[in-house]
This record gives sequence, C-alpha cells and structure tokens, in this order.
Amino acid sequence: MNTAFRKPLPGAALDYYDTRAAVDAIAPGAYDTLPYTSRVLAEQLVRRCDPAALTDSLKQLIERKRDLDFPWYPARVVCHDILGQTALVDLAGLRDAIADQGGDPSLVNPVVPTQLIVDHSLAVECGGFDPEAFEKNRAIEDRRNEDRFHFINWTRTAFKNVDVIPAGNGIMHQINLEKMSPVIQARDGVAFPDTCVGTDSHTPHVDALGVIAIGVGGLEAETVMLGHPSMMRLPDIVGVKLTGQRKPGITATDIVLALTEFLRKERVVGAYVEFFGEGADSLSIGDRATISNMCPEYGATAAMFYIDQQTIDYLKLTGREPEQVALVENYAKLTGLWAESLKTAQYERVLEFDLSSVVRNMAGPSNPHKRLPTSALQERGIADEAKLAAARAEEAQGLLPDGAVVIAAITSCTNTSNPRNVVAAALLAKKANALGLVRKPWVKTSFAPGSKVAKLYLEEAGLLPELGKLGFGI
Repeated sequence: MNTAFRKPLPGAALDYYDTRAAVDAIAPGAYDTLPYTSRVLAEQLVRRCDPAALTDSLKQLIERKRDLDFPWYPARVVCHDILGQTALVDLAGLRDAIADQGGDPSLVNPVVPTQLIVDHSLAVECGGFDPEAFEKNRAIEDRRNEDRFHFINWTRTAFKNVDVIPAGNGIMHQINLEKMSPVIQARDGVAFPDTCVGTDSHTPHVDALGVIAIGVGGLEAETVMLGHPSMMRLPDIVGVKLTGQRKPGITATDIVLALTEFLRKERVVGAYVEFFGEGADSLSIGDRATISNMCPEYGATAAMFYIDQQTIDYLKLTGREPEQVALVENYAKLTGLWAESLKTAQYERVLEFDLSSVVRNMAGPSNPHKRLPTSALQERGIADEAKLAAARAEEAQGLLPDGAVVIAAITSCTNTSNPRNVVAAALLAKKANALGLVRKPWVKTSFAPGSKVAKLYLEEAGLLPELGKLGFGI
C-alpha cells in the first residue's frame, strides 16, 4: 500500500485513504462530480497504484478519458465449485512442482482472500413433491462429486486465504449478499471499499450493497487470486434515475422484467449502470438485489446502488457485527459513498425509468428477456379458449397436452434472496391449497432457496408446509 494520502479514520482505530484530497489536488472540486463507481476505483488507485502512474490513472476518471489502462485490485474473489476448484487445482499443481524442486509447497497460497461456495453441482433429480427430496438430492450430489468434494475439503485446511462454504448451504450470490461481503473492508489497519470478482455472470448481485462486483472467467479470477491487478479502462458509467413508486401488488420481479426490456433497448452493454433517485431510495436491498442480479440479462457489467440507510438496515438484519455496521456508515459518509453525497455526481448519459409504469409481468415464453404483461396473455394467444379446450381433450385421452408446463421451479438468487417474493409465493400456495388445487402429475415442482435463511423465516411464518403440500418442498 502507498503512504501518500493515508490518514486516521475519525471514530475508528483504522486508517483510510483520502481519495477526495488526491483527486481535488489534480482538479479542484472534481471529486464531487465523480459517479459512485469512479470514487471506488479512485480509492483503490490512491491506495495501491504505482505512485509514478497515479496522476495519469486518476485523470482517466476525472476527465472521463479512455486512452490508458489502469490497475484494479479487487479485495476478494468469490468462486463456485466448478471454476473455483479449477483455480485451486492449478495452485495444487504448482505446489507439487515446487516440492519436486526441493522448495516449500506450503508457501503457495492465494494472495487475495478467496471464497469458494459449492453451488453448481446440485441437480434436482427428486422433485419437491417428495418429502425426502432434499436428503435424496444431496446424497446424489455427494455421490457424483465425491472426488471433487474431497479435494475441495482438503483446500480448506491446505491453503491460507481460502474459505469454503460446503454443498447444501445455498447459492453463491445470495450467500455473498447475506454473509460474505463486509461492504467496507478492514485489513492491515486500513478501511477501504469491498470489491470482488466472481466466476459467474450474476456476481453483480451484491452490487445492491454498493459493492463493485463483476463476473469474470476462471483465468482472470485466478490472476486476481494470485495478487495481480486486473487491468481495465474507464467503463461507460450510465446513470439510471428511478422515479415514482410501484403500484400495490407489483413485485421486484415485475420491476426487473420491465427494467430489463427498457435497458436492452437503451443499449447499456458493457456499461456500469448506477441507479439513483427517489425510486431507488424506496427499494429494499432485496428489491435492489433482484435488479442487480439481472445485470447480465440487460448486458451491463455492473448494476450499482449507493450505500444508504437501506444498506445499514440490511446489514443489521443479516447479523453483521455492530462495529462493522458502524464502520460502513462512518466510512461511507466521510468518503462520499453515502447516497446524499452522490447528488452532485455527473454522468455522461442519464436514463429515466418510472416505477409507477410497471404492470404485472411474465417473461418469455421462448426468450427470457422478452417481457409479457399478464394483461396481454389473451391477445398474444397464450390464454386461448380453443387451445385450452384442445388441451383438455388430449388430457382426457391420457395424453400430455400440447404446450403443457412440465417444470415449475422456485429457484435462483434473483428471486429467493428477496423475502417479499418468497413469502408471496408461499401465500399463493396457501390459497391454492385452500381451493383444493393440485399440480398435474407431469409437472416437476421444486423449491431451491438461495440460503437457509428462506427456510427459517418460512418455518417461523408457518408457510413452509403450504409450499410442500403443493409440491414445492425444498
């Protein structure tokens, strides 16, 4: 770490890097015009960049120039078991080679903290209508992955800087949101913004907390893991002003499907999108995470929200230590990462989206990004009486009707990290059970929550049995 601009952090036994002073020394008043992304990138440059290249690198951010690569040092790496394991196999191979040469293999470790979350190996062989579905699927997962899981368990004790979340705990992005991200790091006596790369396109899920997190390939993750910077140029940073308030009964999924359609038309491919405005302020972290998680569907690289009271409330709700929560609020307000401080940020392009315009939506059926308002089911020929009559006739003959739904799954951190969505599904199941509705025998139903938290609050609310009765057991 550099020494210039390092100062004591008021109210904490930590130092921080005064990025505002570094930026304003080059262009007075420039820091207050920087978008959130640029402020975070500037901080890590002040902290880590070669001092000889610092001014030119900061000028890229200040002057919105894109003619020079500058280094980015993510604070941690998040991996799922497929690509994360591959990277650790490489390190294990390097240990073997060093041992063969008479060296000390234990010196080979990730330099950057690496979190490996086993979530890509599960297959739903047994549907949620089986009361023992969870145990059976986990047994199949363990049997099929015995060698891999043995190696992954070995890495937990063999390597320093490696943290493993074993199979059966949930989806990497929801666990990252609920547990892994501190929002503000405190390391080696210095506080700085949490940032990460992950080996999955939906890594931007945690952007909802104000953490720059992007999906990368396995080789780039391995490069970061070994302490090398990820070289980048200033991305297009697009401001999206969310106005209005959603109508009653509109879920975050309705919002994100409409927003995805809007952003695809506006061509934000490769951009860092920053959401702000009164509409953004009103969204819970669960709602924000739904929007950030769909980042790959509208083609952006990151989908950022600022740190604000919603962030603080979420950190408290998910059991972060009080000292950590206080650090996040203190650091964000001091360094201009708090929402109020971003009102002076200037964007090269600003889009506007009205939340009150969102109606109830579905996606597809053939294209996941193609929005389908429920009010248009009939005009698009999906809710068609003639088709329905024909399907019933086929069913009466013991045939599988044309166009039948065969898989009905409540899954993915896009939905299950949002308690409002999960509880809504459970209440819908409760109503369906009260009306005597049942799944068709050809429909494979399943419920794969992103973490154990969903199971806990559904149990406490008495709603988990309602999902199970309808066939959506875990």
